[in-house]
Amino acid sequence: MLIYLVSGLLLMALGVPVAITIGLIPIAYILINEIPINIIVQQIISGINVTALLAIPLFILAGDIMGKGGLAKRMIRFASSLVGKVNGGLGIVTIIACMFFAAISGSGVATAAALGSLMIPSMIEKGYDRGLASSIVATASPLGVIIPPSISFIIYSNLTNASVSDLYRAGLPAGLIIGAGLIILYYFLIKKQNIKEESISFDLKEFWKSFKESIWALGTPIILVGGVFGGIFTPTESAAVAVVYALFVGVVIYREMGLKEILGVFLGSAKMTANIMFIIANASLLAWMLITEGLPQQIANTLLLLSENPIVILLIVNLIILIIGLFMETSATLVILVPLFLPIMTNLGIDSVHFGIIATINTAIGLVTPPFGVCLFTTASVGKVSISILTKRVMLPVIVLFALLLFITFFPQSVMFLVD
Repeated sequence: MLIYLVSGLLLMALGVPVAITIGLIPIAYILINEIPINIIVQQIISGINVTALLAIPLFILAGDIMGKGGLAKRMIRFASSLVGKVNGGLGIVTIIACMFFAAISGSGVATAAALGSLMIPSMIEKGYDRGLASSIVATASPLGVIIPPSISFIIYSNLTNASVSDLYRAGLPAGLIIGAGLIILYYFLIKKQNIKEESISFDLKEFWKSFKESIWALGTPIILVGGVFGGIFTPTESAAVAVVYALFVGVVIYREMGLKEILGVFLGSAKMTANIMFIIANASLLAWMLITEGLPQQIANTLLLLSENPIVILLIVNLIILIIGLFMETSATLVILVPLFLPIMTNLGIDSVHFGIIATINTAIGLVTPPFGVCLFTTASVGKVSISILTKRVMLPVIVLFALLLFITFFPQSVMFLVD
């Protein structure tokens, strides 16, 4: 087993895409051990032939429509009107906007791409250096996998049968805690650079005007999250309704989308969906291999030999998920590691919903850390800044994110009070 895993790391080091590497490892295992090759097709199809996963392309499509249809920029204006007179106000607006957009797209990468192109040039115009402006987007965009509706929650629910609505209820305060932590951190970082150009007084007229303009746009996250909270929709149904609603608003109300834009949005969403599903399919095959070899039980026994203290084991599990998340995409990390660690968490009496929040935050941190942080690379591309500079700028925020993760880990009621 160790040989297969080391081979996978070597393939990634040689530049083979992570999704392909994940699939090659179990295929080599099957061929070498002369296992019937039809198991490959069976596991790949069973990994993605899940009704709950239908929500993923719909979340992505709703987010893309929001970006192209003018809904996102109106929400950003509304977020800006909420800040008022604060040094570094535009940076804080960017974080709040990421939280709004997270409640639409369910994706950290989509949040980084959409808001990076909108907010980074604006911050640079106001006196932010390119590295600082890009770091704000890079570290806030992973909120897209924490604040509901989250694609990661759909995948986790599919793996564990945990209630999606409960994951939403715990994910909302988790996202607010992390968002507040980033706002406080960047308030002081921006203040240290003495950036004051964007400081504005709270204007009731501007607030009311921006609210009226964005009221149609705000309907999308209300449908996506409120519909599930209220038991009106399943996550998939809420995503479908949100797509239709956002399309109506973008075409009929705001009139910023024509046939050309609609076709482009559908094509882009299809490509991103294909990437995610390809990863999930291959990761399902790898998870089958690991379970066949009894790796989950081996890991569980090893951890229990180290300690039976839940605090120590939680620290170890956090570190393992965090380290693996540095090298693998979010969906793949969840599909592979959750089945390994969930039995351990259950034996320790840790709620599956709480563990889902812990695992998801770990993968969110992985999105902004090298060597394979996709939000890091997406923001570097959009912000036109080198990876080395951006990596240095995100190190302190990453430390803060990890500290907030530990707080949520060891104080479960900070996020579980809506579930309980």
